[in-house]
Amino acid sequence: MTLNLKQKRILELLSINCRFSNKDIGKAIGLSEDAVDYQINKLINEDKLSSFSVTFDYRFMGYTHYHAFIGLRELDFDIQKLKNIKSITSINSSYGKYDLQLIIAAKDKKELDTTLNELENILKIQNISVAEFDSFYKKFTNIISPISLHSKIPQNKKNKLYKLNERCHCDAKEILNIKLDNVDKKIIKELIKNPRIKFSDLSKKTKLNHETVRYRINGYADKKFIKNFGLLHDFSKYGLYTNYLLLKLRNVDTKLFENYLLNNESIFYSAKLIGEYNCIVYITSKNPEEFGGQLREIRNLLKDSIISMDLLHLEKIDKYVQFPEGLLD
Repeated sequence: MTLNLKQKRILELLSINCRFSNKDIGKAIGLSEDAVDYQINKLINEDKLSSFSVTFDYRFMGYTHYHAFIGLRELDFDIQKLKNIKSITSINSSYGKYDLQLIIAAKDKKELDTTLNELENILKIQNISVAEFDSFYKKFTNIISPISLHSKIPQNKKNKLYKLNERCHCDAKEILNIKLDNVDKKIIKELIKNPRIKFSDLSKKTKLNHETVRYRINGYADKKFIKNFGLLHDFSKYGLYTNYLLLKLRNVDTKLFENYLLNNESIFYSAKLIGEYNCIVYITSKNPEEFGGQLREIRNLLKDSIISMDLLHLEKIDKYVQFPEGLLD
């Protein structure tokens, strides 16, 4: 669909932090609070271009994540059984060497193996490659090229959550070990359902004191346990396609590569992995020709650093949760 300038700016600012108030977004882009409210209802609730999201860093609880790339002997399986595995936070079906990409949250290889064993009871697996997350080449961003305007960021010194205002997800300087109590679990469950919920409404839903709710959520943000309040976009409604580039690299000029990724608005995530593939790049493009140009740029940049490369084209997202479900039981 075609977006006007004001709509793009609203989506951009909500992608950076969806808890920016309608009033403050309006001030930043020159619209009334009511006009911003109308556009948000239209773009998200009616047109469903995006949905509100909150992303947590579950390394704080001793978890890391693994990318599992799976080729299937049989494409038909019970997707609900796969969705019910609580350690799986993301399920993407794809075209290419692999039919599925799963993101698995686990504390150690033993927990990972438990999940992989569960997969064998559901899927007819032909081949599988598992890679452990190591570090970022480019942190995840909700900013996509059609809405990237570098709009003025709303300011509100009284609201601590406004400090989450980076274009890429923030990353904690120090990963602290924390344990969730029942109060945390109540708050996080409701926050995941509605990341834009007001503190007063969250207090009513959880039956917790308003100041307790505010204090806990501000604490999550201060520690960077919450990485981002933003938007999850339906790329297809922006006329975009998603491809995953799976790479085995050696002797990479890390600074050069990271600068390229950071300045490329078509790339919304890249990570250094441990496994058969030691790098993954998520790329959006409008058509095969544009993707071909992007791929050529990356190959020219990395040159002899590329040992091997595989491509996956995203078909659909069957599951995406912002927090490992098992931790909230």
